[in-house]
Amino acid sequence: MNHAIRTTASFEGMNNERHDYDACYNYHEEWGLYGLHCHDFYELYIHYGGAKLYCVDNNVYPLEPDQLVVVPPFCMHGLLGDSAPRNYERAFLYITPATLQLCGAGTIDLERFLNKYIQSGQCHFQMSHEDAQQCKILLQQMAQDLHSTSSMTRFTNHVRMVNFLSIVCQNMKNAKTTSEPIVVNEVMHEILSYINENYTQQMKLETLAHQFGVSVSFLSHEFVRYTGRSVYDYVLHRRVQMAKAMITEAIPLNEVAYRCGFNDYSNFLRVFSKMAGMSPSAFRKRSKEAQKDPKRQD
Repeated sequence: MNHAIRTTASFEGMNNERHDYDACYNYHEEWGLYGLHCHDFYELYIHYGGAKLYCVDNNVYPLEPDQLVVVPPFCMHGLLGDSAPRNYERAFLYITPATLQLCGAGTIDLERFLNKYIQSGQCHFQMSHEDAQQCKILLQQMAQDLHSTSSMTRFTNHVRMVNFLSIVCQNMKNAKTTSEPIVVNEVMHEILSYINENYTQQMKLETLAHQFGVSVSFLSHEFVRYTGRSVYDYVLHRRVQMAKAMITEAIPLNEVAYRCGFNDYSNFLRVFSKMAGMSPSAFRKRSKEAQKDPKRQD
């Protein structure tokens, strides 16, 4: 599956309700699985320990220490499985395409660079231990100064982000080996692949179960165990993310609803508003403001 997606700006609030970048480092002795999710910005995730499997759309990768996962916008991703990690340590950078462009400073198209390496579906890279540790330090420093209003501190954070991206790009470029996707549950793998390719079509649980030769009860239980979401919830998340991408274009909102698989606009309005925290028209208005000022944050 081709993950390369060209976008002009990002409009979804990050962990700190920013709309440019967010940095995070965490260690948890116990961690509850969050479930597969997606957003309209890049995620550069580094795993240090504790988790076993990471999924990007329907590619499942075994996790080892010092591994980088590059997640493009609008891809469902997250830890996979039904066992909560222990001693889970990871760090990540959320970053919009617009901010990537700023960090390239006119010398490199960082979005194009990332997409070059992941367009064939390969999102997983082994980093050197030294570089992974340096990235941890940079992300910790960035997270600590994320909310500073000092122009010098904000500039310093920008320098840290450029250094982080430089290390990541060098490791992607020089990686001699990359982990190939694996199949841990063949039936769920096939079902998830089908849903990812057909989520804009009308989809009934009974029909899906019959198509893949399983019971409705088995499908319902195993899909939640596999992805952390119900089939219905998963499909709605994919449709809403597709709608967010289309809303940035000059397409009537009722046409957006239809193309994303919603039978009527009222249903689309209800689902979108619940998941996005605002109506489609408000989201479109904010997206236009963000395109004018990609560094904007709420």
